[in-house]
Amino acid sequence: MTIVSNTSPLCYLVLIGHAPVLPKLYGDIATTETVLAELRHADAPPAVRT
Repeated sequence: MTIVSNTSPLCYLVLIGHAPVLPKLYGDIATTETVLAELRHADAPPAVRT
């Protein structure tokens, strides 16, 4: 199964240390270049940027 996500769920899952659960539950995760840019933005928390 493939899911599509925006920035907020991905960001908060990273911050609480639970991002690895997504591929285990859903397999593929799709997002847009805009979401990736937001996650990598200089104002994003360091854990999220990486």
